[in-house]
Amino acid sequence: MQPRWIALLVGFFALLALAEPVRAADKPVVGLIPKAQQSIKMDGKLDDWQGAFVTPVHVGHPDFANRGTEVLFLWDEKNLYIGLRCLDQHPAHFGAKNQIWNGDGVEFYLDTRQGPQLGARAFGPGTLHMFWTPFTGTDIGPQMQVRDLPAFRDFKLRGAQVAGAKTSWGYTAEFKLPWANFPQFTPKPGEDIGIDVEVCSSDGGPRVDRTFVYSSPASVETPAAFGRVRLVDSVQGQSLKPFGAALLPLTIRQSGNYPWLYATAGISPTIAAKIKRIEGTIKDQTGKVRLKSAGSRQTLPGSGIVLWHGSWELFELPAGTYTCEVSAYDNKGELVAAHALPLVQSQAAARRAVRGP
Repeated sequence: MQPRWIALLVGFFALLALAEPVRAADKPVVGLIPKAQQSIKMDGKLDDWQGAFVTPVHVGHPDFANRGTEVLFLWDEKNLYIGLRCLDQHPAHFGAKNQIWNGDGVEFYLDTRQGPQLGARAFGPGTLHMFWTPFTGTDIGPQMQVRDLPAFRDFKLRGAQVAGAKTSWGYTAEFKLPWANFPQFTPKPGEDIGIDVEVCSSDGGPRVDRTFVYSSPASVETPAAFGRVRLVDSVQGQSLKPFGAALLPLTIRQSGNYPWLYATAGISPTIAAKIKRIEGTIKDQTGKVRLKSAGSRQTLPGSGIVLWHGSWELFELPAGTYTCEVSAYDNKGELVAAHALPLVQSQAAARRAVRGP
């Protein structure tokens, strides 16, 4: 009997090993990277990033003046480009030379492997986890470092470049990564890659905050957690409806003493010019709209970052599970992008609404 059990166990673990790449291959595409419309000048200013796919992050953060960020993505035949537009009243990096993550900057994740190996669990050839910052102290002084992992022991980062510029409201930065560092990958429209950008914040000291564009701290452990994105010629003519979480990120919060709901959405520059109207709705589990809000848009001076704010008084809603959805429409009334989050109206909140605060 023992050999049979051994054979069954071997077969079981072999199936698990095969199943992981299959699941990775089925992972949905959550973002796009358009081709650059012109040469990117690495001066840190983002003046030539027209047509980029832009993802707002830290939307709704209580210290938005030091956290609000837009992450920009572009590519061409030679390079992958990442841009940052960061609200930050104390831009700086005081971390040690071997701790580039420990300050204002980026932890960057990439998986260029193709076929069933894209998104495989282990780091290896074709993947990258590195750190970069435009600062040394409070001055513009770019620094880069590849993570010290056995998988990257023989990897030599060549041609990568970081540039930055300070502004009255924070800073901007650019990162250029040559595709030549990944000789098994040929960039072209339609190719999918795994990627994430972890934005790190320091408030002038050690790192105190971080956020991810597509994933979570799980990306530190495995490329299987990276977001799946697609290289495209441009976003013009592309349906952007599948990418609402990236282009219209949403934060909701509920008051504790009375059932008010407040929502804040970031409006990506990728879709901002197309949007005529934004509407926030509260839907029940059948999809019926129970409450609406036209909300209002806010453009932050200097940076040009645009937010949408909406609110609802929930006293008419019985206890239960609902959905808060923010939808953006063009001038023809067609949906451009939407993002929804679950909402729970508790029994206690419903009772408070009946009797008042």
